[in-house]
Amino acid sequence: MDERVIYRIQRCMAWTGPISVVGYFFFWMVLGHNLPSPPPPGWSGAELVANYYVKYQDHILLGQCVSTFFGLLNMVWCIQLAEQMRSREKGVHVLSQMQFIGGALTAFILSMCGAIWAWCARYAGTPGIDPELVKAVHLIGWYVFNMTYMITTIQYVGAGLFAIFNRKEPAIFPVWVGWIAIAFAMTMFPLTFLPYFLEPSPFALNGWWSYHTIAFSWGVAIWTYTFFMFKDLKRIKLSPTLGVGQAMRN
Repeated sequence: MDERVIYRIQRCMAWTGPISVVGYFFFWMVLGHNLPSPPPPGWSGAELVANYYVKYQDHILLGQCVSTFFGLLNMVWCIQLAEQMRSREKGVHVLSQMQFIGGALTAFILSMCGAIWAWCARYAGTPGIDPELVKAVHLIGWYVFNMTYMITTIQYVGAGLFAIFNRKEPAIFPVWVGWIAIAFAMTMFPLTFLPYFLEPSPFALNGWWSYHTIAFSWGVAIWTYTFFMFKDLKRIKLSPTLGVGQAMRN
């Protein structure tokens, strides 16, 4: 394949990170009426159906349907990041594999939970569908969405350790980017105890820590890594006699 084509493909793949963040936040958070925060977990099934799913049904259904696309689009970005990491690792490519596998599974969870909440929006208020069933499915979606955080933690620990310890010149990421990734990975540990927080709390699913802090940190991590991914790709010298792998080492 022509080296210029490869370069353009890689740039497009790198762009899918910021695009997926913006798209997911808009369709899942804004159109899905999870802004300024999701409905309280302590609501009864009837309250959840009447005040959320039926009230905003068309918006939530469309938002969650489209969020499944943007959730999986993030996997393309993970592939590109893993490839740039892999080109600098020697021997066993442990950190790039951690980042890729964690990122791929995270993308799947983002999409799957969107599909779960789309089901809630589609069938909430339908005769014969118990509001408590809608609440159960709704909370299952949130528990899966948040309590599988370790796959995302693994992804960003891998990316963070790579930025901190892989100093092969020219380095792709400065050390501080790695510490941002590690810090983001650490913010998710309280999600282990999510089911215990039904009343208003920073650690409830709609709390400022479990929801706002983690969502904001996820977006910052992706945008930060993407900035330096583009800088690294610019180092590729597009010459008909110079391979991409060799160019990236120059």
